[in-house]
Amino acid sequence: MSRTGGLYTAAQRQVINQMLKLAASDDKKKIVKAFNLAEKITPDQYKGSVRFVADKIEDDHPALLIAKHVTSKLSPRCRDAFIECLIVNTLLRGVDKRKKLIEETGNNAPTTILMSPTMRCNLSCEGCYASEYDIRHDLDRALMQKIVEEGNDMGVYLFTLLGGEPFMWEDLLDFARENKDAYFQVFTNGTLLDHDLIDELAEIGNIAPMLSLEGSPRLTDERRGEGVHEQVMEIMDHLGEAGVLFGYSCTVMRHNWQALVSDEFVDPLVAKGALLAWHFLYMPIGRDPDTSLMLTAEERNQFRVDIHRIRDTKPIFPIDFWGDAPWVNGCIAGKHYMHINSSGWVEPCIFTHFATDNIRDVSLMEAFNSPFFREIRRRQPFNHNLLMPCMWIDNPTQAREIMAATGARPTHPGGDVMLTDLQDDLDRYASEVDHLYSPIWSCLSVEKEDPADLHARTCLLYTSPSPRDRTRPRMTSSA
Repeated sequence: MSRTGGLYTAAQRQVINQMLKLAASDDKKKIVKAFNLAEKITPDQYKGSVRFVADKIEDDHPALLIAKHVTSKLSPRCRDAFIECLIVNTLLRGVDKRKKLIEETGNNAPTTILMSPTMRCNLSCEGCYASEYDIRHDLDRALMQKIVEEGNDMGVYLFTLLGGEPFMWEDLLDFARENKDAYFQVFTNGTLLDHDLIDELAEIGNIAPMLSLEGSPRLTDERRGEGVHEQVMEIMDHLGEAGVLFGYSCTVMRHNWQALVSDEFVDPLVAKGALLAWHFLYMPIGRDPDTSLMLTAEERNQFRVDIHRIRDTKPIFPIDFWGDAPWVNGCIAGKHYMHINSSGWVEPCIFTHFATDNIRDVSLMEAFNSPFFREIRRRQPFNHNLLMPCMWIDNPTQAREIMAATGARPTHPGGDVMLTDLQDDLDRYASEVDHLYSPIWSCLSVEKEDPADLHARTCLLYTSPSPRDRTRPRMTSSA
């Protein structure tokens, strides 16, 4: 279907409206038809992704229940924001803008931008990297607006807010109201979400909270404080009742990884209405970094396998940034996303506390296409083994070379600990991971797959594939 000036036609709008009506049905055939219509207006490089999801639904994959939840259980404002901001703006309009930008200027644009408007927090969690940042600094409303507007111009409509505790940034709700074309995923400890605020989220529509948990009630309370787990459970109940799209996030450590992939932990959260689950391996940064908290190579591989099991059997979409890296051609730091901390420093990811530019001094375009970010992208993927994506814990030599070559400096005191005190520990860890994952990757990489189907298995959140994505092997979900 034709586009004029990057804006969608009335005919395309009619297609989207018809999709929504069909998707709201309890009839599987109508839901599949909705995805067939979606395929027609999807950019060519992502038609395979839509077809892949449609095939899964036709085979009674739990994704069917996720689609039904979005169309029938979200509040009207939350459902409309999901469609307009994530599907129309991020996937359709945004892809066109980002493609045009690189064709006309040679500059890249991220798919999503992470921002930490404040590092203030009402909790003090063990191992949190936020503790090292200066809590006196916040991103002011005008600067946040500048970032969003420049992001929109580049084709970015999906933003993630972190901290600290984002709901301690007093302007958050009004900021989301002002930027109705954008979608804000907010990583929060959840303890500030009372009933009145949740009702506001249902009315605003374009805010999706991701609540932090550590596994069992005991594990959560040990890290976050007495009674936090029970409080978060009650908050999830009201989020579900109010029709707010929500999920949860976890820091994966030696002592809790098994709990995080257990049915006892996951099933109650699914029942409450959680649709997304973000999993971040513990990184030895922040308050008193401790490499003994990191998963061993064997534990990390089993965690990867368990995440695939959950994805294939439950109506929730769990994400493992490291284990899922083959879907997106390795590390996405500085390629698909960036992080702007509360002091304005532009970091390639939330675990890379180094920068060369401050957003107060440069445009978003300049920051994302700086020599620092270009050098990161030039080296990606950092390893031919896409199960070893991270430059810090899988390829630490690469991290050291990048920081030295670009002059990137720590964004807070002690931010260089991974280059200094922990260097030997990280080198040893990378060697252990390589020893385990090399034969696994060798087996996966010789599997015969249709190159046209490779990208079809890619998470739709990452919508700026490199040309390599069509040629590099991908692992199957049963691996």
